[in-house]
Amino acid sequence: MVSSSPAGDDRLSTEVCAPLALNKINLTFLTHVAGDREVLCMSSQAGEAALTILRSRAGPEAAFELQPGTAVLALYPHDKRPAIIGNFIRSLARARVVIHGLASSPSAISVVLSSRRIKAAVQQLFEDFYFPAFDSPKDFFAAQPPPEEYVQKVVATYQEKIIKVYWIVPQPDLDLWGMSIPSRDVLEGFATALMELGQLGLKIPFLTALPGLGAREFIVSFSAAGALPGGDHGAEVRRLLKSHLPEARLMRLTPVAGIFLHGPHFGDRYGIAHTLMEALDKAHVKLLALSCTISSISLIIRQQELAAAQLILGATFAAPVEFPSASGPK
Repeated sequence: MVSSSPAGDDRLSTEVCAPLALNKINLTFLTHVAGDREVLCMSSQAGEAALTILRSRAGPEAAFELQPGTAVLALYPHDKRPAIIGNFIRSLARARVVIHGLASSPSAISVVLSSRRIKAAVQQLFEDFYFPAFDSPKDFFAAQPPPEEYVQKVVATYQEKIIKVYWIVPQPDLDLWGMSIPSRDVLEGFATALMELGQLGLKIPFLTALPGLGAREFIVSFSAAGALPGGDHGAEVRRLLKSHLPEARLMRLTPVAGIFLHGPHFGDRYGIAHTLMEALDKAHVKLLALSCTISSISLIIRQQELAAAQLILGATFAAPVEFPSASGPK
């Protein structure tokens, strides 16, 4: 589902996450960028119910698009390397996949696509990547559990009052780049730009992308980290993006900070996104972008609000007392 509304920055918490948590609807995928636009995935059985619930809570200016028959395909590990992330996006473009959403974590990059395009996407990935565990796409598909068995595994079994996470990892001194691409057909150009950023020694700890509503448009938000000779790498990033995406409208916000929550059973337990958003609202921390995929939640905030965010999240989630280094666990 894609939702959007100009109502305000607190809408994600009150009009999206809260009603879904109240109705015990699990999310398996969530992206959000400032401006109140998001992509949400849930089980096909819950799709229509979620749409009805969200429409009942939204204002008249809100818009929703429900896309049935989708799936999430994830590639990992990527170690925040632009070459791997870019190659993944290029593979999807070559397989002629219509991307309904992209989300990243420190270890995985995930795409929402039509279930009918999974076979083509996996076949292309096997042409562009080497997977030691599988000799061919046929071996990969043979190893996948039946759909009903997978659904049983993601039933909301984690109902502890305080949600447990393995790590809460902060990473300061990031850039946040946002851009609107006029057409999804130029995503291969974005993939090439990412791979060239990797050649400069930069890393991409955060990336999310989602379609615009009612138009051939794609909204991309990503963070870059790393040092180039002379310090600031913003000019080089802008040059590479514009060379491959001349029509893209670019925005850069710096410095920002990332916070990465590892292992919160996202998709296995309803209410995690609501708990996160409620905590940030309580601490008056403004969310700039959010990405939830597989078992991690990544968020980008203003750097001056990092201390407040760490404090409230440490008090909200059950996590190790000491924060690990910014590099985090693999």
